Amino acid sequence: AQLAHHQLAARVGLSLILGGAAGNLMDRVLIGAVVDFVDVFWRDYHFWAFNVADSAITIGVAIMILDMLGLGSHASKTV
Repeated sequence: AQLAHHQLAARVGLSLILGGAAGNLMDRVLIGAVVDFVDVFWRDYHFWAFNVADSAITIGVAIMILDMLGLGSHASKTV
């Protein structure tokens, strides 16, 4: 089945959000805490620590926001 571009973006965004949430939930249940393993420094600035699940959630939310704003839709809408 073919998906329209906006449907594909929404589904990818939602999948990333749900996958990231599931990953953090699994960490919480199996380990007792969410494991943050990426710790980024740039010069004297220390960014927050995060994990792949957090990144997936952030990217998923960004995709969903861009999709809701209609960015990237080049075709004119017809009735």
